[in-house]
Amino acid sequence: MEFKLDKSQTVLRLALCGGGAALLYAGALKLPALAERRDWLEAHRVEAIAVGAAVLFGLSLVLAPPEPGAACEPELEGYEPVE
Repeated sequence: MEFKLDKSQTVLRLALCGGGAALLYAGALKLPALAERRDWLEAHRVEAIAVGAAVLFGLSLVLAPPEPGAACEPELEGYEPVE
């Protein structure tokens, strides 16, 4: 049986990760340790946020995996599979 993620849950998770990545990007611009990389970060804003969102999305899947049965349809009464 193939497992598929619920699209609305996936979109919500990705949106939250994108927002978190944007907040991390804004915070990274203010760090004095990244002062020498600030020009690169400002020039590659979209790429930096996209990479951050991808990392956060991957971490969210590892730390809070979706439940396998959550996206499945409920069984209908009287349904018999055909072989």
